[in-house]
Amino acid sequence: MTAPFSFHDLHGFKDYVTFVQTYLPDRFHPRENYGPEDQWTLDLAFKGLRLGLRIAVEEKGDKPVFAECSRLVDKAEAEYRDDRWRDGFATLEEVRKLLRKVRTS
Repeated sequence: MTAPFSFHDLHGFKDYVTFVQTYLPDRFHPRENYGPEDQWTLDLAFKGLRLGLRIAVEEKGDKPVFAECSRLVDKAEAEYRDDRWRDGFATLEEVRKLLRKVRTS
């Protein structure tokens, strides 16, 4: 089963990036009414980040900012997996700042 995410558009995805940044790598709260395979993990958080970027491209078009965000998401994931949490947090902050510049209305 694929865990649903809390966003369906770029506007909601921006909030999701902040959520993930806040709770990575292991401070997520248990998800009520979800099975063990749909609890928050590093893998699930980054799956959502990649999904959000795909949604952003569908909504706004294939803008260079989304390619840069994708590169940064890959970098952040590697940093978290290497236990460099501060670096990963800072990289996700770059993603957040880039996305903030893209209008959602």
